[in-house]
Amino acid sequence: MSGGAMSAANSVPPQPLPQEVPMEATAGKSAPKKRGRGRPPKAKQAKQEKITDTMKVEKKPKRKIDRFKGTPESELLLRTLPDHLSPNLDIVIIGINPGLMAAYVGHHYPGPGNHLWKCLYMSRLIDRPMTAMDDFKLINNGIGFTNVVERTTPGSKDLSRKEMMEGAKILVGKLQKYQPRIAAFNGKSIYDAFSSVFFGKKLKKDFMFGQQPDLVPGTTTRIFVMPSSSARCAQFPRAQDKVQFYLRLKRLRNELKGIQEDRDIEETDYSFDLIKAIEDAKRTKVKQEKNFDTDTCGGAHVHVDTPAAPGAAPGVVPGVAAAGDAPQPNWDLGVFPPMDFVDHIPDITSQ
Repeated sequence: MSGGAMSAANSVPPQPLPQEVPMEATAGKSAPKKRGRGRPPKAKQAKQEKITDTMKVEKKPKRKIDRFKGTPESELLLRTLPDHLSPNLDIVIIGINPGLMAAYVGHHYPGPGNHLWKCLYMSRLIDRPMTAMDDFKLINNGIGFTNVVERTTPGSKDLSRKEMMEGAKILVGKLQKYQPRIAAFNGKSIYDAFSSVFFGKKLKKDFMFGQQPDLVPGTTTRIFVMPSSSARCAQFPRAQDKVQFYLRLKRLRNELKGIQEDRDIEETDYSFDLIKAIEDAKRTKVKQEKNFDTDTCGGAHVHVDTPAAPGAAPGVVPGVAAAGDAPQPNWDLGVFPPMDFVDHIPDITSQ
């Protein structure tokens, strides 16, 4: 080899040997997936347009029911309910506070779903069907009305605990003044606040409705607790479920007054045939609907538009009170208004 060739060979830099790539470096790189034997993916179909996609559907505004004939709620919240109390009553029914409807009509328990008036008649604590418009007349039956809190609210949840405590003290002052035989609390929560203030104890989970062992402080007044007469009372949702407590209340009143109980009617165990009860209730409902008009007043059926009787004074219509008197429905005293009991019985005959 010549010297020039050797110098050229020596001038070429040595090439590095190829290095082996470790297996870990190639593990992250996945090999291209082979298409299986399944069906090829479908082409994406174009979404079909709906007519409603291009049209603007205007929602109708919700119909607002004017329950108070244009009277603003702010005005109702300033109103209060009068107490109907007098000395030595048999029973004083105690509510929690006036609601908006009670403030609007100015009477106790006017709600169409409230069971108080129906239970009072079913238990015969009153001798004829009555409505909230007759609340002041119950003093003649020895029954009065008052509330723990005087302030009107949309619901009882709007009352503070402090208001309930202060109201309980005012309530005791009223009961000490008028000395009724029985203080009937219309609802467990009302008596719970009362018991916390004066007896220093909250009601237990196993609390039992009915007569309580304590007396109203400073009086000989018995304490009786009833389920709330509201239809929202989940434990006793129907009037039929609550009337048993009104019967007990009547029995306690009779014991305190020394009135002999009617032994012709006694509580007893009995078997209940649901299918027969449904049939009987339907027949009774049909008979009652024939005897009453469809117009209602406060949940009770009344007769209206009665023609003037022969010989009556001009402008005087039977069943309508004279000027200055409270309006009085024209009742058929021999028959109680239909209660639609059959509507509350579930249909299980086909099951």
